[in-house]
Amino acid sequence: MYVQKAITVFNKRLSADRREVYFPTCIRSASFLENQGSGHSTDGAHSQSLTYKLRIPLGAKIQDDRSYIPEAEYARIDDAAAASVWTLQTGDYVVPLETTLAGPIDYGQLEELAALSQLIHVKEYADNTIRGSAAVKHWRIGGE
Repeated sequence: MYVQKAITVFNKRLSADRREVYFPTCIRSASFLENQGSGHSTDGAHSQSLTYKLRIPLGAKIQDDRSYIPEAEYARIDDAAAASVWTLQTGDYVVPLETTLAGPIDYGQLEELAALSQLIHVKEYADNTIRGSAAVKHWRIGGE
């Protein structure tokens, strides 16, 4: 079942010293689905995994009214410009809670947030805002 949640997307970038930093963007009214699956291998071992599906409607309330830009464009802009936009890319993280963070954080700080909630690693995404009516346009995120 999908539930409406506030989420925070953390966009990954390389800092000047070549370390990964994450730029947060809080988004309200995202649809959130947590799915628990299990499987087994040929040797009889069992595994369980959680997968997540998130949908961000085109009309969602985005922190500071930031605009979405495609991943390729995000890679070309500097850090000052990156703080005023958001994107989706594999390797980003999502935390299903509202934060008030304004500046970039490192992975250690991201793990501290994960202690409060799930830390979802973005494995796939789609920009479904090109076709259809405004009611169905959205961004989709799949992660673990």
